[in-house]
Amino acid sequence: MSDRTKKSLRNQDMTTGSIMKKMLLFAIPVVLGNIFSQLYGVVDTAVVGRYVGKTALAAVGSSSSIMMVFHTVMIGMNTGAGVVVSQYFGSKNYKELSKTVTSLLIVATGITLAMTVLGIVLANPLLRLLATPEELIPQGSLYLRICFLGTLGQFYYFVGTFILNGMGDSKLPMYMVILSSAINIVLDLLFVVAFHWDVAGVALATVIAQATSATVVLIKIFRYDQLDFSRESWKVDKQKIKSIFAIGIPTSLQSLATSIGTMVIQRFSNSFGTDFIAAMTVVNKADMFAMMPLNSLGSALTTFVGQNVGAGLHDRVKEGVRKITISIVAAGVIIGVIMALFGGLVLRLFVTEAAVIAMGVVCIRIAATSYWGMALQQSYTGLLRGAGVATVPAIIMIATLALRIPATYLLAIVRDDYRGIFYALAGANIIGGIAMVVYYLSGRWKNKNAIKL
Repeated sequence: MSDRTKKSLRNQDMTTGSIMKKMLLFAIPVVLGNIFSQLYGVVDTAVVGRYVGKTALAAVGSSSSIMMVFHTVMIGMNTGAGVVVSQYFGSKNYKELSKTVTSLLIVATGITLAMTVLGIVLANPLLRLLATPEELIPQGSLYLRICFLGTLGQFYYFVGTFILNGMGDSKLPMYMVILSSAINIVLDLLFVVAFHWDVAGVALATVIAQATSATVVLIKIFRYDQLDFSRESWKVDKQKIKSIFAIGIPTSLQSLATSIGTMVIQRFSNSFGTDFIAAMTVVNKADMFAMMPLNSLGSALTTFVGQNVGAGLHDRVKEGVRKITISIVAAGVIIGVIMALFGGLVLRLFVTEAAVIAMGVVCIRIAATSYWGMALQQSYTGLLRGAGVATVPAIIMIATLALRIPATYLLAIVRDDYRGIFYALAGANIIGGIAMVVYYLSGRWKNKNAIKL
């Protein structure tokens, strides 16, 4: 092993050194990577909104909630993989780490191919199930089908990123996201502005860019000296898949419930017309940017906890959780204030129609009041997942969503007030954050570790 490789592994190892330094060095590339990752959606939204029109923008927005449902399966499985990888990496058990990686790649390929077929076949029925206005369906359906054709590239990118993150490497995924974002921007302008392919061009640009990222990330993983990719290693280890699913299934169900809830709320939103659908689309994009630092710090905490649990360093886990939780909540408060004051400027990056911007400003200010609640959710979810506990946090989040949907109906549909959609969202964020704190303080999670090393 070269000196450079040894140094790289030391930097990725969160079981030694300054806790905050290691987590920030991990989190900063994740934040930057997430920013550039969101540029896929931001550039797509901006290009469609400015060069194609609000009808196409609304069509892409209506389709996004459907794509989120399929992404939950990817993210859930790979979150479980990342936790298992981090614990084996922390314990320096590279043999079991290799079995985890190869098993995941085999199973992920089968699941992704099935998702691709389902997405293409069900594009039109799903849009109609959401009561999507008829004039949006042709463009929405085309956008969905092209995106689903690129699902394999998306899944492999997620697989590779979560494996690398579990091993403490957040830099390479960041570099690849920057590269693919640049490709996406260039192709968006080429396909839409120059070739006039409209929503099809936007979808195709995203697919090509994500496939590029997936290829490079997988090449990096295959070159790791610590991982065994010999012919004999390519078989499914049922115990490893079981461990991954122990985290991945609850996480997927939580994300799936959230996505289905988003689809239900999208149906409520559709009743307020095209202007509000467009406003919801740009608000969701802005909100994703606001949440990035919180999500990234939560990811850093998951990897930190996973590696240190694997190494048996429980006192170090406690210290890290205390420090990072304070940081995440402080970030949530600051971001909420910034978005409340300057959210309108952000929205103008995506759309120019005054009516859409006016609605969006009202909505984003309401959402911003609850970012501290989201910060609590991210912190304690990151801790519990890293420790191998996912079921109860998923139950809390699903229960919170179960409250949000009827609240949305009562506050928005019954009162015929689009603001009710965001009042319900803010309330759910706060309730979910408080519930996670209560569960953590109960200490019941300590004996529920799903991962057996």
